[in-house]
Amino acid sequence: MAMTTTVSKSGTSSSSTAASILSNKKVVVVGGGPVGLYFAALLLQSDPSVKIEILEKETKSSSSKNAFGLGVGPRMKHRLQDVPGLYEKAISVSSTVGGGLNIPLVSRFDLVENMRNFLLEHYNDSCCRVTLGEGCASANFDTKTITTDKGREIQYDLLLGADGVNSQIRRFLTTDNNNNMGEQHYTENVYWKALQLPKQTTIEKESFLPIQHPSITGGRVLPKAPEGHFVLLYWKGEQHDRDNNPIGIQTVDDWKRILKEGMQEKKKKKASFVRKFIGLDKGKDSSTDKEFVYDEELLKDFVESRSKHSHHLQLERYDYPEGSVALIGDSAHSFNSALGQGCATALECTHMLVEKCLLSSENNNTLEDALSKYSELATKESHAMTDISLVTYGIKGGFNLMTFKAMPLVLFNMLRGKSLIKRMMDITVPYSTIAKENRRLLKICRKQFEKERKPFVSKD
Repeated sequence: MAMTTTVSKSGTSSSSTAASILSNKKVVVVGGGPVGLYFAALLLQSDPSVKIEILEKETKSSSSKNAFGLGVGPRMKHRLQDVPGLYEKAISVSSTVGGGLNIPLVSRFDLVENMRNFLLEHYNDSCCRVTLGEGCASANFDTKTITTDKGREIQYDLLLGADGVNSQIRRFLTTDNNNNMGEQHYTENVYWKALQLPKQTTIEKESFLPIQHPSITGGRVLPKAPEGHFVLLYWKGEQHDRDNNPIGIQTVDDWKRILKEGMQEKKKKKASFVRKFIGLDKGKDSSTDKEFVYDEELLKDFVESRSKHSHHLQLERYDYPEGSVALIGDSAHSFNSALGQGCATALECTHMLVEKCLLSSENNNTLEDALSKYSELATKESHAMTDISLVTYGIKGGFNLMTFKAMPLVLFNMLRGKSLIKRMMDITVPYSTIAKENRRLLKICRKQFEKERKPFVSKD
């Protein structure tokens, strides 16, 4: 099956292509993030006869200035390379994370912009149309029609929900149509924010430095392209105030003080031996004092912005065959970002969907068959990764009961050459295999997660 074809803006193929069950059909993708854009690029290179429209409710100008970066690790790189030229385009505006990691780091805004431009450069509107500032207001799965918030009705042959953890499409499926998808949705007892910094005078370009202060749980300084840095900060629920900041930190000056103190060597707590040992706390502390240079407007926006939760979302299925609907990315599964596998997992599962659409054509199967098979395979791998993400509950730092329980299990896998971090970097090892290898450790971590988790409550 060829998956290497590119198509010019005229819509003509430069080499032979593989037919799919979506040939000459209309696909509507709700959500113009990395996953929705990857789906379009991957499917169109194999079957340019498909007509794809991507709806993104946000516009370029409304994107968050304080959005943080995504690390493009081996698994994410592997999937982006499925489409010739897409990986290079995706990381064309990126920095490199130091501290021994040496992976590209790209802001989500730049990643989306680059992937969108890739589609615009290779396909015209008759093949792939990307519409910004227009979202999905309602869906009729019987007539296979959606209505946008601009009042436009669009008929589809396949509808993809790629609209994030607060997915409208998922809500339509589970609420409006009483379709039981076995949703388990929790928030972790941690809040976080990200701050964008201009070019710094006392911090190296590829810094990957920790921030530690009693008022917060922790933080990290990350490089930003073409210059500057991100600061990712998080704190526990018991440290959280109603103003969306930690207790006692309510002004710009408060945050400046916390960040300055949190970067000084003499103020830092001892780093978690377990986390460093397994590779989660790479990067070295500097022996010299640091002080940030700020963009005052961005800092003000940061202080006033709403803090975010880490979500823990699992569904029993990712498809609704009767309505020709499938969910991909955070619409289908979500977990904390500590291991940096969120986007990689989403791309892996999206690759499964496209592959099943192509294979079904060869085997004379239907779209319903393809969606069912996609759901079966994708839930297995994404559920495994969602479970793996809970490892952070066993390696929180310090010498406590959880560390005492987790450390022998971590050491056991390391001694037999199957450390969790090493296996995550190996693209040939499925997430389900890694979860099985660490099942005892993850069982302990899940118990702690179940004690701390909070049921998700929609703010709609």
